[in-house]
Amino acid sequence: MKYRYKVLIINMIVISIALSLSGLILMSRNNSMMIESQVKNAVVENNLAQSVIEYSLLDVINSGSSVAKRLPEIGDEVSAGMLTDTSDLFIRYDNDILFSTNASSHINTDLFSHHDGIKKNYIISRENEDLYIYVTSFGAINDRTLNIITRRNITDTEILMEKNVHDYMLFTIIILMLSGILVYIISYLLTRPLEKLNRVTDAFAEGDFSARSDINSDDEVGLLSDKFNDMASSVEDHIDELNDMLHRRDQFVADFTHEIKTPMTAIIGYADTIRSVDLSREEEIHAASYIFSEGKRLEQMSMKLFDLLYIKDHHIEKTPCSTTIIGEDVITSITPLLEKADIKLKYHFDNAVVACESGLIKTVLINLIDNAKKASEEKAVIEVYGNIVKDDHNADSTDTNNTTKHVENADTKYYKFTVKDHGIGIPQEDIDRICDEFYMVDKSRSRRKGGAGLGLSLANIILQEHDSRLEIESEVGKGTTMSFILKIEPVNELRTQL
Repeated sequence: MKYRYKVLIINMIVISIALSLSGLILMSRNNSMMIESQVKNAVVENNLAQSVIEYSLLDVINSGSSVAKRLPEIGDEVSAGMLTDTSDLFIRYDNDILFSTNASSHINTDLFSHHDGIKKNYIISRENEDLYIYVTSFGAINDRTLNIITRRNITDTEILMEKNVHDYMLFTIIILMLSGILVYIISYLLTRPLEKLNRVTDAFAEGDFSARSDINSDDEVGLLSDKFNDMASSVEDHIDELNDMLHRRDQFVADFTHEIKTPMTAIIGYADTIRSVDLSREEEIHAASYIFSEGKRLEQMSMKLFDLLYIKDHHIEKTPCSTTIIGEDVITSITPLLEKADIKLKYHFDNAVVACESGLIKTVLINLIDNAKKASEEKAVIEVYGNIVKDDHNADSTDTNNTTKHVENADTKYYKFTVKDHGIGIPQEDIDRICDEFYMVDKSRSRRKGGAGLGLSLANIILQEHDSRLEIESEVGKGTTMSFILKIEPVNELRTQL
């Protein structure tokens, strides 16, 4: 059942109960007041008849005449002069009815029972579909009981009360119909935004993640619409992220398979040649050397993959480290490799203390320098700098001398490592993907120089764990500059940690 119908039914039930209860109370009160009014009129009428009859009986008693004989005459005079068309008079003397305006009527004996000394008594009685009020007075003349009884027909009043009830029921039905129409219109207007939101939800559930609600209101429905849109945007972002993750995973598997396939094919081919063909010593050495170099490349690739997975799944503990020590250790490690490739190295490092995992930061610098080496030709120059900067965007001027520079500035908070080469450069369209696993701008050149496309990916993940990022500036044919920034440890915090 639709929500608007539930609202309609509930409201109709509430309105019906409210109208019924209020009508019952009002009708009961009104009917009671009408009956009370008729009773009062009947009592007044009885009082008047009693007064006239008793006054007339004074003359009878004083004259010594018989009361029983004169009462019918007196009753006839009173009924003719005082009673209305809807009233009857009965005179009961010494338990006998001596006068009656309606001889066919029988008086209800309940009028005379249990009066307990009261002067008046009344009952309401139904006779032949008519409703009457009987009022009797209790008196005594010559030690005999005298009852003056009046009967008022209140059938018209009963009909009027029934008509009021009928009119109220008709009025209630009309009000319920009008209320039902009004409640339905209101519930339709109130629930229409919910139906729109429901349609958007159905579209979203069916895969249309761009579906959004356009409900604009300042009530709870509008707030729900805004929350739904926020949720939908968040889900869409997560779906896009998951799709991108799946795409990256598929691409990773494809690239990894391709990277493994090439050296494995060569290794299997050369191994089979050595196994099945008689080769000269020189040819055997050449084949074994190729197998060895490709095996080393596979080993290097597997180690970097292991580092990638390890860093993603483990928390990195950071400690205060000297930037000059990090830089000098990197230079010491990388210098033999650069000398073998006949590439010169220029470097300097400002002295500062940063919070990091020194081994991983060294790995980042070594990978950046190794990447610069692969992009450079023989006798090229690679520059490695470490500078204290004013903020995390603007570096101080670079001193290209091969010395360590000490800078003392109370306002500096960040340290910037920079690796710069003058090699082949990176096209602008490749910069955004350069940190993807197995992505290589020039695959043949990278493989020829022992690259697998994992160095920058590893560096990027390490920097993310250090709340930093790799910044790349490059121009094809002129070289590439890669840098990252770490936060310098304040002196007071450093002393606390030490």
